[in-house]
Amino acid sequence: MEMIALDKLPCLPVKITDKQWAEKLQDGSVFMRSLYEYGSWSAVTRSQCGDEKMKSGVQGDTGEGIVRRIDPRVGDDFFNRLPDDLRSVMKSAFYIDQERYQFYKVYCMYGLTYIPSEKKFEKPDQRLSEFGNTAVIIYNPNEFLRRILLGLERQFGDNVNFRLDEVHYYPPDYYGELDEFCKEESYSWQNELRIRVALLDPTSVKIDKEGRERKRIIQNTDPITLNIGDIRDITTQIPIGDFIDLHLPDIIQPPV
Repeated sequence: MEMIALDKLPCLPVKITDKQWAEKLQDGSVFMRSLYEYGSWSAVTRSQCGDEKMKSGVQGDTGEGIVRRIDPRVGDDFFNRLPDDLRSVMKSAFYIDQERYQFYKVYCMYGLTYIPSEKKFEKPDQRLSEFGNTAVIIYNPNEFLRRILLGLERQFGDNVNFRLDEVHYYPPDYYGELDEFCKEESYSWQNELRIRVALLDPTSVKIDKEGRERKRIIQNTDPITLNIGDIRDITTQIPIGDFIDLHLPDIIQPPV
C-alpha cells in the first residue's frame, strides 16, 4: 500500500456526520460504504430507502462511476451507431464502469483548506450542515492514515488496494477520462477528501496489460467497518455551526 503524506495536502480531514456517529468514529469505528450506494447503480433503490440523506441526494451522485464522458455533438464509434432521432435529443453521453467502481469502499471527508496568502482557513459552505450536526476534525492526519492502514492490514492482510486523494471537480463542458476521484463541478462546495479501498480475492487472479498477475476485486457491495482504536488523541469534535463559522478550538492551528 502506498502511503500519501497528508501534511503535504492543503487541508485537514473533517468528517461531518450526526453526533452519535461522530462518537463512534472517535471510538475508532470507521464505516465505509460501497461506491454503489452513492452512484447511478443504486439510484432507484436509494430514492425509496428510509435514509433521508441518501434519499434526498445529499450523499448521492449519479455521476459516480462514470469513466468517460463523450461530447454528444461529436460522439464516438458506439454512440454514432445509434439512430439519428435518438442522437438528436441526447444531452449527454458517458460510460459507467460495471466491473470495479461500484465495489470500491469509500470514506468521504471534507478538506478544511488553509489559504496561505490570506493566512486563514477557507470558510466552509453552509450546505455542509446537510451532512450532519457535528464536525470531527482530524488534526493529526498522518497518524489517522497510519491507523487506517494498520486497521486494513489487520482485517484484510495484503488483499487490499488503497488510495487516498482529493476529489477533482470537472466543468460541464469537460469530455474525456474520469476515475473514482472525479465529480461534477456543481459538487465543488463539498471540497471532498476521499479514501478508497478495493478488497482483493487472493484465490482469483488475472493477467494485466503488462503481463503481471493481479488479484481480482471482490465484487461485493456490502459496507465494511474498520476498527482502528480510540482516536480522541488526534481528533476533536465541534457543532457543525461552529465549524462553518470557523469557531475552531485552539488545537486547530494553521500549517507552519
